[in-house]
Amino acid sequence: MKKILLTILAGLFFIRSGAQLMTFDEQAAVKQFPQISAVFNRIFNGSQMDSFYRKLEMLKRTGKGTVNIVHIGDSHIQADYMTAVVRNGLQQFFGSAGRGMVFPYQLAISNAPPDISSSSNTTWQFNRVTHTEIPIAAGVSGYVIRTSTPGASFDFSLKGQSQDISFNKLRFFTDSNSSWILQADNNPTPYLIKKEEGDDALSQDVQLENKAVSFSLSSLPSNALKEFYGVSLENSGPGLLYHTIGVNGVRYDQFNVSPVFWQQLPALKADLYIISLGTNEAQKTDFDEPAFIKGVSLFLQKLKAASPNASVLITTAADSYYRGRHPNNVLRGINIALFNYCNRENLPIWDLYRISNGYGSSTRWIRRGLMNPDRIHFTGEGYRIQGQLLFSALAKGYNNFVSSY
Repeated sequence: MKKILLTILAGLFFIRSGAQLMTFDEQAAVKQFPQISAVFNRIFNGSQMDSFYRKLEMLKRTGKGTVNIVHIGDSHIQADYMTAVVRNGLQQFFGSAGRGMVFPYQLAISNAPPDISSSSNTTWQFNRVTHTEIPIAAGVSGYVIRTSTPGASFDFSLKGQSQDISFNKLRFFTDSNSSWILQADNNPTPYLIKKEEGDDALSQDVQLENKAVSFSLSSLPSNALKEFYGVSLENSGPGLLYHTIGVNGVRYDQFNVSPVFWQQLPALKADLYIISLGTNEAQKTDFDEPAFIKGVSLFLQKLKAASPNASVLITTAADSYYRGRHPNNVLRGINIALFNYCNRENLPIWDLYRISNGYGSSTRWIRRGLMNPDRIHFTGEGYRIQGQLLFSALAKGYNNFVSSY
């Protein structure tokens, strides 16, 4: 028995010590923006992410299964410049299980990531979680489109990336009453999407016969209201899914009062949540720290209820201006409060605010042409630098985990 135990332990040591480490180029970001304090580019309280790193290590070692990351944020995330860098970097190492959660943003008159295109034969009503006063509840993507037009349809496609973007599995989030016909390119047979009576599933999955990069979704003729909340595009292979849920203008407290969002979120089966909020809470002249922390705490409680076994990583926002006039002092207070809260609760946090040198550092982003004229949002290149930094911090955390055995 003792010999068997020693053999097992030796095998585990070999697996861990022989694990392949991730490669990353943090200095590429530093060269583009020398004010970066790379010494802070790590995940504080990172041991709380060990269960997530363990899943990644097993995926890399066995080549089996799927690991799911769900990145929830505001306009810094919706455009997908930053998150695309992180997603592509992780999928190159661990394998790609698909594009993940997407939404036809153009139909909601909003900006879409560069790889998403959508159009329709009709005009849709729409909403996002920021507008709780509008009686159309947003779903898992943070958005919703609605119509009562008989035969309403829309076209959706992925485009313009160097890696394989095809999918053969779609996880649809729609209302419980409407029925749809799905026609995917390279698939001659259409698919019916319909919930049967008594079906309380959070989503509906369709497995395609052949891989596709675009589809059309048409509602069956009816005057009833039809609502669409988003779709996860997957490829049925082992690897990593990186879902992005970015909503322009959103705050923690607005997510907290969005019941359909929380109802549908568990269907994404998150192993890690990354939360990037705070910029919109700072668009005022005063800061009520107890109320803010209460909202953050409630948000995290809801995440725990949705995904009890998922890890959570909080991020702070980079410095920006208040109404284009001066660096935002309220944002400084929010970021300090978030960091202190995470330390008290032993929660993982990636402090982009500190990494990029905190209050007043937005002037340096502006001088280097890495910030938009509104002095809140960054250029595509500015976001890509931030994406390189987050990817590097995650890679450091993973490498430390697999090297510690």
